[in-house]
Amino acid sequence: MARSERGASAVEFAIVLPVLFLVVAGIVDFGRAYFTQIELTNAAREGARAAVVLPIGSTPAPSTEVPARVSAALPGVADAVIASNLCPSTNGSSVKATVTVSRPFQWIVLGPAMKIMRGNLADGTISATGVMQCGG
Repeated sequence: MARSERGASAVEFAIVLPVLFLVVAGIVDFGRAYFTQIELTNAAREGARAAVVLPIGSTPAPSTEVPARVSAALPGVADAVIASNLCPSTNGSSVKATVTVSRPFQWIVLGPAMKIMRGNLADGTISATGVMQCGG
């Protein structure tokens, strides 16, 4: 090895390391976000199913049972916001029950980078909506 090339690999490593770290951190952050999206989608679907299956006037009431089913589908998540539009007492063929579940999400590494780039993913809220047709 020539004396003038001494330390070249250390400089190259110092240049590549931050990029490699951002790629790995991005994979981890997007994996967490995707997992959260899947969990919220399943919980919203379960809530919409409960809104459709439970008849109006049943015990427990659909207005209390739907959030309970959504919370049961999100184990360990206490900060989810649940909004629901339940089936009316007179069901039509085009009436649908809608359950929306949203949750704040904090990016570990990519949050500051997204704020610098002003990306729309930086707001930190992930939501999912479940829609099912009410029985006729």
